[in-house]
Amino acid sequence: MPSFVANVNQQTDVLPKGVKALMDNGLVTIPGRYIKPPSHRAVKHLIVPGVEIPVIDMAALESDREKFVQTLCKASSEWGIFQVINHGIPVATMQGMVHGVLELFDLPIEEKMKYYTEEVFVPVRYCTSMTPSQETHMEWHDHFQHYFSNREKEHPWPEYCRRLASSYVSSVRHLSQTLMSALSEGLGLDSNCLAKSFGDSEMILRSNYYLPCPNPDLALGMNGHTDSGGLTILFEDQVGGLQARKGDLWYDLKPIKNAFIVNIADQLEILSNGKYKSIEHRVLVQPDQTRLSIVAFCNPSRDAVIGPLLELIDEQNPLLYKSTLYQEHITNVYTKYLDGKHSQKLQIN
Repeated sequence: MPSFVANVNQQTDVLPKGVKALMDNGLVTIPGRYIKPPSHRAVKHLIVPGVEIPVIDMAALESDREKFVQTLCKASSEWGIFQVINHGIPVATMQGMVHGVLELFDLPIEEKMKYYTEEVFVPVRYCTSMTPSQETHMEWHDHFQHYFSNREKEHPWPEYCRRLASSYVSSVRHLSQTLMSALSEGLGLDSNCLAKSFGDSEMILRSNYYLPCPNPDLALGMNGHTDSGGLTILFEDQVGGLQARKGDLWYDLKPIKNAFIVNIADQLEILSNGKYKSIEHRVLVQPDQTRLSIVAFCNPSRDAVIGPLLELIDEQNPLLYKSTLYQEHITNVYTKYLDGKHSQKLQIN
């Protein structure tokens, strides 16, 4: 594998202002820093188009909880990613959040740069790619990231979207708690078992903005990776581009309008001792369309030690993963090149 550590003194003209700043200045050819090596580019014959992943109907939770849990756990074990419908979050709240986020990206670059940082645990972060100072081959997107701990009293949202954004975050938290309870039951455990393992849970809300790319075959919006947290809840527009990997193939996911895409992340795979699968996924970019996604990473407390739940370990089900402090895991992911299945690094050989 090639080295992905950048010389931070190189090509500072594309750092750190982002892809939108480049496009606003009339860019017609992709800069070298955004060109992926051939080993990391999308290969068409390895892509399966228009795939419908499992659909979880939240309305079934009340009518037949046992069947709902079975369906959810099957999707989490076989795919590690699924779409959620009838989730109860008003469309007006979701669309209001989209409009608020788009206003952030449309701010003058001088305003956005006030939030520029590569730090993870700050209330508001603006950045491009993942960690530009550590990357040789950057990703074709900009993002705003909002970090929420249960210790803070109020998040510093802009005044124009404060009420809607707070409502959106509260609604997504509730959805994540409902799914976590069912996933606990699917392991044969008390409904609050996974939540207790998370401790004082935290959330990172990340809005990813993928501009049209002059040379989409040479770039990726986001490299293939698994998410480092617990449960990821994503709302996206209908542009598409999200792909999930099974074996050597990448499946082009077909989004359902106003549904959430939910995927299992590393910490739930580890806690379940491999029953639930964190799935590798990536984002392709388009030559003529802008894609927006709003992603809620529902994570353990930074001071939680995450390892397989002892209730799941016996002679037939040996320990598969090491325990680790969650802050060490997420910091390691954010400060290195985003690539591959991170939970594999914690597997016991």
